[in-house]
Amino acid sequence: MTDAATAARDQPLIAIDVVPVSFTTGSGLRVATARRQYDPYAGLEALPGVLLDGAERLDDGAQRALRTKTGIDAAAVRHLAQIGAFDGPERDPRDAAISIAFLAVVAPLPDAGPTVWRTTAGDEPRLPFDHDTIIRTALDQVRTRLWRDLPLTRALLGEVFTTTDAAHLHTALHGAPSDPGNLNRALRTNTALERTAAVPAPDGRTGRPPATWTWRD
Repeated sequence: MTDAATAARDQPLIAIDVVPVSFTTGSGLRVATARRQYDPYAGLEALPGVLLDGAERLDDGAQRALRTKTGIDAAAVRHLAQIGAFDGPERDPRDAAISIAFLAVVAPLPDAGPTVWRTTAGDEPRLPFDHDTIIRTALDQVRTRLWRDLPLTRALLGEVFTTTDAAHLHTALHGAPSDPGNLNRALRTNTALERTAAVPAPDGRTGRPPATWTWRD
């Protein structure tokens, strides 16, 4: 192929789309979308995304998408990881585009500006592009990576968490509670964890308070 033919060949756009997630026992596992300001699909909710600049690194594009589309700055991002590439000639009505998708675990944040947080157990709106597929892929990866991927798990649960927090995260991801005995055994035998003497704040329940755990550095 000649240089002229190579230059004339159509190249797809490279998009960066990010699935922001956060978790607390009170709010559950939540995913953020943002209302689009411009066509296509102006006014509809979608994942924060941008077209990659020429010399921009993928991680930097993901951080820019979060900052400019949702107001989530780098200080709030606890964990950022690629989850895959998504293609298809009709995924973007503007032009052929390949999306490099990221999962971003962020510190719990309130709804603000164009950003909308929803629990993964709720009724999400049908999103434009292929963003529903990207969210499903992200959550599937969280399910399979939980406890196997310690930086991801640590980002979701925080630096100090209780057995109850871990149980709620399992329920949020799998739609069913974990076995209490198996969960307690898994936490006790996990060499990345140590039990602390901290007593969690009262939650109105009676009985023994749940164990509190922290991560070994």
